[in-house]
Amino acid sequence: MPDESFRDRCCEREVLNLKCSCRYSERNCDWSGELRHLRAHEDSCQYGDVQCRACGQTMERRYIEQHSTNECINRAISCTYCGQEIQKVYMKDHLKVCLKFPIECILCCGKEAIPRDMMEEDVTTECPKAEVICPFTHHGCNFKGKKDTLDEHMKENLKTHLNMMNQSTLEYHIRNKELERKVSCLQNEKNALEQQIHNQNEELAAARINIQTQHTKISLMETSLREQRRDTEKLISELEATRTEANGIVVSSQIDEIMNTLRQHETTLNSLQSDLMRLRATGHTRTGDECTTNSSSSHACERRLDRAEHQLSLHEIQLSEQDMQIQMLEATSYNGTYIWKIDHYNRRFQEAVSGKTLSIYSPPFYVGRFGYKVCARMYPNGDGVGKGTHMSMFFVIMKGEYDALLPWPFVQKVHFRLIDQDRIRDACDAFRPEPHSSSFKRPTSDMNIASGCPQFISHAGIREGGYIQNDIMFIKVTVDMANLCGGIWK
Repeated sequence: MPDESFRDRCCEREVLNLKCSCRYSERNCDWSGELRHLRAHEDSCQYGDVQCRACGQTMERRYIEQHSTNECINRAISCTYCGQEIQKVYMKDHLKVCLKFPIECILCCGKEAIPRDMMEEDVTTECPKAEVICPFTHHGCNFKGKKDTLDEHMKENLKTHLNMMNQSTLEYHIRNKELERKVSCLQNEKNALEQQIHNQNEELAAARINIQTQHTKISLMETSLREQRRDTEKLISELEATRTEANGIVVSSQIDEIMNTLRQHETTLNSLQSDLMRLRATGHTRTGDECTTNSSSSHACERRLDRAEHQLSLHEIQLSEQDMQIQMLEATSYNGTYIWKIDHYNRRFQEAVSGKTLSIYSPPFYVGRFGYKVCARMYPNGDGVGKGTHMSMFFVIMKGEYDALLPWPFVQKVHFRLIDQDRIRDACDAFRPEPHSSSFKRPTSDMNIASGCPQFISHAGIREGGYIQNDIMFIKVTVDMANLCGGIWK
């Protein structure tokens, strides 16, 4: 007989009722109980071994909370200087790049505890060992030295600076005169185009009157055609009645008279029908007596109307282009500084948030009279690391008329300033171009890729300051022209 086995429930209960102790009793765990409860206890026993999920270290369960909070090398802690959450094992590396970590002045002036992100501003504006440029740089002075030598330079070169200012003022005056002359010429061209448009409008109105006249003429001809057909039908009926009454005897004189009348009316009908067909075929454009005598002149009138409408469209386009050129000439800056007025800011911000229009461009301006052509680009809702939290400001190199004469890549420092209209505190940022970036090489298309400050100012910062009034914002863009010398920059 084959072996048979089965689950003995009775023995199972007896075994599970046995008393036992925790396997970690040597660690002072005092739990004891039935065997059936042993596994549940071991899953929560404070003396049991568990592994830290962050670092993988094994320890008793009762120590895991303290380890995760105070001892784990991979636990997240806040940076003392910037507040960013960093794993403890990487904290030393973070402090080497933390923007708020205090360091000594890089020019060794003795000043300490300068936040890393404020170092450039400190070197530029406060450090006594920093190199500064002469205030008359824009007038042609090439001096560059430490602050303590600037006053001496100013005293020694007072006369030279005055001569530079006089020369610079004269050049500006000449350029302004030339610009005024160009604006005047463009204004005269605009007035001439407006006069031409006025004349074309008058010709167009006359042509429309001619069309209405043709419509009236066609209606009269159609009425006459119907009357002639009725007369013809009436004469035919009279002829048939005469033949019936005469019992086949034809009165020759009466028949001849009626037939002559029929032939005359038939000729008139054919003539009117031909004239009507010609009028409809030529688009109803003939005037006066031309409707019945001269089909070719009606075609000439139609062509003249088409030319007039085409010329009017061309003049309107030219006028629009001249207006745009005048506006650009009036707004263009050539000294590397541009104040950008942004109206309807709240609408532009909402369009950026919804994804309809993510960014806007400023009008182009120039770094020097014959220098780089550039513009600014703003993302109201941020871009890159600033998306959704900051307003981003970028700088764009555009293809210009004099790029072949300029040094490349573009290396001039760029400053952005969001103007506080309450005149309390402006928001400023700046960057120096990376020479190896394609954004600052000579453009091969209309404009290069934008580059700049993705976290220019937070949305909260914009709301707290007086940067937006009457839904208008002003942003000043300044390109450092300190080391740009020569005639093309003036």
